Amino acid sequence: MAETYQQGDVEPIDGSYVHVDVEGVDHRIYFEENGPEDGIPLVCQHTAGNNCQEWRHLLTNEDITEEFRVIAHDLPYHGKSVPPTTQEWWTDDYTMTAKRFTETLVNLADALELEDPIYMGSSMGGNIALELADWYPERFRALIGLECGAHSPGFYIDWLDHPEVNTTEVNAYACWGLMAPQSPEQTRRETMYLYEQGATGVFKGDLYYYSVDHDYRDKLDQVNADECPLYIANGEYDYLTTPEDGRQTAAGIGEGATAIEFAEIGHFPMSEHPELFNAYIQEVLADVTGDRDEELPDVLEPDDVGIELHQQGPAREKHAE
Repeated sequence: MAETYQQGDVEPIDGSYVHVDVEGVDHRIYFEENGPEDGIPLVCQHTAGNNCQEWRHLLTNEDITEEFRVIAHDLPYHGKSVPPTTQEWWTDDYTMTAKRFTETLVNLADALELEDPIYMGSSMGGNIALELADWYPERFRALIGLECGAHSPGFYIDWLDHPEVNTTEVNAYACWGLMAPQSPEQTRRETMYLYEQGATGVFKGDLYYYSVDHDYRDKLDQVNADECPLYIANGEYDYLTTPEDGRQTAAGIGEGATAIEFAEIGHFPMSEHPELFNAYIQEVLADVTGDRDEELPDVLEPDDVGIELHQQGPAREKHAE
């Protein structure tokens, strides 16, 4: 069920800063967490150009935080993680690379002394699960790539950082069409609102990694999912990284890689329809921990997790086999 609060309620989320070395530079990284200190660490990565508020509904889900120590962070230059104070960062364009991204995540886990954490990220945070499984499989218990694909070309666009373009509004509305139309309008609007908070050039810089630097089409055999289980979970209404893209990626990786389609949801599952996503992800987490008796199905439907949709969306056209 969705959270309900009364006047004076204080949500059980703690916010802190931790100093993390990335490519030899000190970064002050903001993170929020909830759950038992000795719970299984679950590190949650936001989408390109956004921040950890995307995960606020997961952070307050008692069914999940009873067992997991949920940690959601802001990457450097995002949200409350300001640029490094020791660098003249304003003299260069912000550009995210796979090397910088993975080093940030691994060094964050090290700085917080997380033992055997689960990593989960969406969009660019989903794609980076492939690099993590390739380069750092020993560091994680499991990797969950939401909206993950081997290649996501075409989105590193100059006018996403242009003085004649209201980029915060453009970025937000570009994301609107990636969400399922039957996801609640309140949470879809909130997802857009979060995109309007991003600093100029950061969304574009993240998309350099997403569309240019990340390309595993010919390297899937390097992904060590047999050493670190990899779950690829893509929303039915995501046209950037479709469920079929996820299946093809998992098939190319082979042993240890599992593809799941999340029905009736889009590219921002944790923020566009948190009630449905939280129910879905509990099934995946139960598989990670060994608490699930049966194999995960190819498609998870709302009925499978006891969620009744209040609005039916139009059926997505399926590609012919």
